Amino acid sequence: MKSFRISIILLSILLPLLSISQGCNSNSTEPSDSDTTHFVIKPQHDIPWPTLGQTAWPKALHDAQCTGRSSFSGPANGRIKTTILLGAFQTDPVMGQDSVFYIVADSSLLAYSLNGTLIWKSYIGVFAGGAMNYSPPMIIGNGIILVGTNNGISAYNKNGTILWQTQLNGGVLLKSCAIGLDGNIYTISSAGTLYAINQSGNIIWQCNAPVGYFIWGEMTTICFSPDGSRFYVGGSTAEQSLYVLNTNGDILRSDSIGGRQLGAISVDVDGNVYSYFDQDLVSISPTGNVRWRVPDAGSNWNVVIDPNGNIVYLSKGKLILVDNDGKERWNVSVGQTDYWTHLICDAQGTIFIETSSDGANYDVQAISNSGKLLWTVSLPAHSKEGGPSLTQEGYLLFPHVGIPPPRGMYVIE
Repeated sequence: MKSFRISIILLSILLPLLSISQGCNSNSTEPSDSDTTHFVIKPQHDIPWPTLGQTAWPKALHDAQCTGRSSFSGPANGRIKTTILLGAFQTDPVMGQDSVFYIVADSSLLAYSLNGTLIWKSYIGVFAGGAMNYSPPMIIGNGIILVGTNNGISAYNKNGTILWQTQLNGGVLLKSCAIGLDGNIYTISSAGTLYAINQSGNIIWQCNAPVGYFIWGEMTTICFSPDGSRFYVGGSTAEQSLYVLNTNGDILRSDSIGGRQLGAISVDVDGNVYSYFDQDLVSISPTGNVRWRVPDAGSNWNVVIDPNGNIVYLSKGKLILVDNDGKERWNVSVGQTDYWTHLICDAQGTIFIETSSDGANYDVQAISNSGKLLWTVSLPAHSKEGGPSLTQEGYLLFPHVGIPPPRGMYVIE
């Protein structure tokens, strides 16, 4: 009897312990999105940049760090509010004050209200060989609108009157352009020459890459560090893939990342750099060390840095989100995409993307920061050089072209 009592006592002690042990095991299998022991969260914020227009979307990819992230919420419904018919070639729309946006279409700079009313139009000319101008505008801190031209850069007042024109040694696409905290404008010409220009249109300095040339084009950017002391420019060779310069034009460093730089360059609040080099997606520390690399990711137009510091990118028919240390959190299959596809996200981390199932008809989709499809808008057209923007009213501005028409910009709510 005594031994029986001892056995009961031992069981009463061991069973709860066994239950606790099993409970701990069952809770440790699948990490949640908030589990920072498995995924690195690096909260992001808008870096103050008073020399850039203080609007909802003053330039391509939103800000001086080219994060592609809005500080406002995007559309929740996924329906077309307005269709604004424009030309065959359209750029990224940028937002001014009073719900006015500016866009280049068929070589003219246009100012429109969000309800589709044309406010003014100014012809800015074609590129070399008669090609349409597809340089997106950029709004700087004093409300001046900058736009690239066939042989330089021009500045306009918000009423459409021209302020100045500066001739350079080639054409300018303002995706390959930035404004520093010093108020100077930094841009690359089609000849591969890097320029610094003040806000009166005067050239301060110019320089060429010591090896190869500085990358220029509709798929690259100049991107500033968070403190504004230096900026990043793509290189055309594997030996000098990424240049780091100060605002005096001195090359501080040239990094060999293993391939020429492709696509946009983006920077997070800690100064880490993200871009494509050849076919790899690479993150580089402020000191030039490779933090992580995704081999054979492809070379799309840009990545997005979401509010938690996650990196969102496209690769081989998938939209992929990795944490700030490069660890994959999720991927979702999307329709066909191409190297022109732009990614942007809103303040909640919702990603907006264009996809296609057949390469002819295109959809705009919203995908949550957990990888859930929120809505789809089917459009009889597809985007070209132009990328989307977000407004403070919560609208998504999506430029689209089609052959045959319509050719216009959709305001999606």
